[in-house]
Amino acid sequence: MRWADLDSLNHVNNVVYVDYAMEVRAKLGHHEQVRRATVDFLRPLLLSSKPVLVRSDVTDDVETYEICGNDGSAVFARIVLERGTPEPMVDEAGSELSMQLRRTDLGPDGFVTIGRLFELFQEVRIMGIGTTFPHREAGRFVVGRVQLDLGEPMPWSDEPYRVQTHVAHVSTSSFGSMTRIEGGRYGSALAILVGFDMATQSSRKLDDAERAALEAALP
Repeated sequence: MRWADLDSLNHVNNVVYVDYAMEVRAKLGHHEQVRRATVDFLRPLLLSSKPVLVRSDVTDDVETYEICGNDGSAVFARIVLERGTPEPMVDEAGSELSMQLRRTDLGPDGFVTIGRLFELFQEVRIMGIGTTFPHREAGRFVVGRVQLDLGEPMPWSDEPYRVQTHVAHVSTSSFGSMTRIEGGRYGSALAILVGFDMATQSSRKLDDAERAALEAALP
């Protein structure tokens, strides 16, 4: 673990769990194409001087990675990779923004890695939520799940990519945020965000103002 792995709540950042899983995947020699990656964030992981434990399992075309504490007793996140050929579905719905790549987003093959795709989608999601809640307090929401459907391999571009984001649905204590790169050509991600109480470190219901703002942002 590294200090840079932490977010503003002093928890391990969501995208870092994917990095942990991809490190193990590479060591195990799994290089099959992935069509979908789903991450369930089960509980916050704090910085520790001890390394995390990653348990892995492969059944048919599904790889599962569990990010655990050093003794293996607690599972903090579960990453499921479904092997197969991506099938992009193009949908231009939502607010359109732009996003510039960095050279470090690319892997040895010259395309954006799965780990960096998660980070790019997180950036777009945060930009979108910022327009819905321009004066939001940090820590009001946490990510419970992200489902990333991969698209075409995403190459370097000197020009920014077009990205789209919108609120997908609203429920009592959570809401869905959909993000796409070039309308989904290079992938799409549905994130479920849950209301969070910083004082109790537990989930909470959305308040009336939050629900109204989210419902107004539905396409």
